[in-house]
Amino acid sequence: MAVEYELLYLVGESKESELPRIRETVEKMVTDQGGVFLPAQTEEKRKMAYMVKNEVRGMYIARRFTLPDKDEREEKEETHPLTRINRALQLSKDVLRFLILSAKGLPELKAIERVERVKTDNRSGRYEKRGAVRPMPQAPVIAAEETKTVSQEEIDAQLKEKLDI
Repeated sequence: MAVEYELLYLVGESKESELPRIRETVEKMVTDQGGVFLPAQTEEKRKMAYMVKNEVRGMYIARRFTLPDKDEREEKEETHPLTRINRALQLSKDVLRFLILSAKGLPELKAIERVERVKTDNRSGRYEKRGAVRPMPQAPVIAAEETKTVSQEEIDAQLKEKLDI
């Protein structure tokens, strides 16, 4: 019985024009070891969390493939085909990073829906430093006709009334 694996590899943005050739090379590395690719594939161009070999953005490609079980392999060699695939990918100048996992228990391989965020332009003169004090909002201005004039005697009477209580 064949064992299913998932291969995720990263190709830098500078090699995007060579992507078809790189895909063929990676597929050949796997098929030379007896691997058979399954039709599902995901591909996504993203910004990386950190710079890898002077690349900031890259293309993530995930593919599933099967390898024959130990009993099904024609050649009874000591090294496992995954070891040879792993070594070939490590030596590849085109693949920045890669990961090979057993697909047992992994979810179905499909594209991830992403929501595009609108970039805001902070250069509009409204730049604030972190922790900057913002001006207080202005108190509402009361129109002159709404204000009552109160005499000093009325104020004294109101104060006396309040303090006597």
